[in-house]
Amino acid sequence: MNTPKTLSLQALKLAEAAYKKYDSFPLGEMNDEQDAEFFFNLTKKMTVSNALFTDNLRIEHQSLKTTIESFQ
Repeated sequence: MNTPKTLSLQALKLAEAAYKKYDSFPLGEMNDEQDAEFFFNLTKKMTVSNALFTDNLRIEHQSLKTTIESFQ
């Protein structure tokens, strides 16, 4: 059974990029509203991409489980 890896790999790349930007974000130097908005969007992107990656893995495992159970 072949599962498409493009969605999970894309979500993983987005999450990794967001985490790298988050780690390098200077929290002590937030001066204006744009910095706070950028930080909020960054954390939102981290959460959404991580949820997408996790849910895609869940669906792949559920599909594999269903396929295996159908042969029994």
